[in-house]
Amino acid sequence: MIVTADHMLNTHGILLRRCQQVALALFTEQAAEHGFSPTQYSALAFTYIEPGIQQNALGERIALDRSSVTKCVEILERDGLIRREVDRNDRRARMLYITPEGELVLQTVHDAALKARSRIYETMGKERFQNFLEDMKVFSAILDSKG
Repeated sequence: MIVTADHMLNTHGILLRRCQQVALALFTEQAAEHGFSPTQYSALAFTYIEPGIQQNALGERIALDRSSVTKCVEILERDGLIRREVDRNDRRARMLYITPEGELVLQTVHDAALKARSRIYETMGKERFQNFLEDMKVFSAILDSKG
């Protein structure tokens, strides 16, 4: 036999994909009434945290390719949650700012995200989950390291 089901069900690819599905389901369960995705939450949060963040830098922060971050930003802008301005130093770049309405929505969606996280704590425990996050950071940096 070349490979077994047990081997395949314990591969990092399948397990990470399943973790993403669980994370999405937990967030969606809490934030469903707001019609917000985790990606939109992340984008809105970083626009709040880093006023004037360039759109391409936002994409790097939340691990989105150029077209995906553009689509996400367009939705947030259409809904009046952020505004875009042309960067005076680079006319090709767009700087992002959260609006007052965006701040109100961010607070509500952030509360939903915290409820989703508390559900994880109930199952895994806070310390174990924090260790899991640290392990994911190390894993995420594999391609950044040399050798």
